[in-house]
Amino acid sequence: MSWSKIISYFGFLSLLVILIITFYLINLKKPQLLSPIINQSKLSVADNVWFPKVLGANSSGISNLTSEAAFFIHTQTGDVLYEKNSRQKLPIASLTKIMTVAVALESKSFEDKMYVSERASQMEPDSMLLKAGETLTLDELSQGIFLVSGNDAAEAVAENTIPRREEFIGLMNSKAAQLGMRDSEFINPTGLEEDEGTRHNLSTAFDLAILSRYAIRKWPHLLEISSSPHIYIPETETHQDYELYTGINLVTTMPGVIGFKTGYTPVAGLTLVTVARRGDKEVLGVLLNAQNRRDDARALLEYSFKKLGV
Repeated sequence: MSWSKIISYFGFLSLLVILIITFYLINLKKPQLLSPIINQSKLSVADNVWFPKVLGANSSGISNLTSEAAFFIHTQTGDVLYEKNSRQKLPIASLTKIMTVAVALESKSFEDKMYVSERASQMEPDSMLLKAGETLTLDELSQGIFLVSGNDAAEAVAENTIPRREEFIGLMNSKAAQLGMRDSEFINPTGLEEDEGTRHNLSTAFDLAILSRYAIRKWPHLLEISSSPHIYIPETETHQDYELYTGINLVTTMPGVIGFKTGYTPVAGLTLVTVARRGDKEVLGVLLNAQNRRDDARALLEYSFKKLGV
């Protein structure tokens, strides 16, 4: 081989090495837009996916229902007990926060400490009344999210999971896709309306049932939190004390109800994910854009348990 060919050959190899290194460095700086759970070798994407067995099984049997969409399932079997417009894409208000906490818990633990920024402390209208500069655990912030639907707590959780807000929202949408929530779109971690009420987090009763069942199954402590009528968080060196009372009326007024999350905005109306148990039967229900959330939930839970024979 001539010297000219040898020089050309090594020149080509050098160029190839430079291109490979450049490609690696560029991609190293890109934000991770897939849920961190995908990187856990012991858990495959398929483990996250669960779908109800039958869709459209029942859309009658309840009169005077005020909810625009409803979806009630038997969680152990996946059987659909009642559905109304369950695939209709609607604003979901603070039911968003179920996804916020789930995304955080993919890479954080309940014991992880989280710093409250000035921005997070100013979130309104519903809040824990967090103070800028405080430090709370993810568990304590989750209590504020599920009992009083604290927007300040949700923002603090997002900020402490991934500093860049748009990357956290990217993870929310990636997780939705991973779970098979085909009709869901997230634009913030709180559920608040943006751009004078013209932009919202959107989902369906069907998708929210998938998300809620996943979150409860993977982190049962969330159900324990949401089942508490009242939680007192004592003062520590890093934060003030907090007195939290649940916004889920049915937890204290309907036997068997054990959570899970409420929501409201003027555009979304009243929203709800509820979980109830009777005997060995468990029902999970979702309501969107309800005018009378409590009575709708009562009627549909009674209807569902009657279908299950309890």
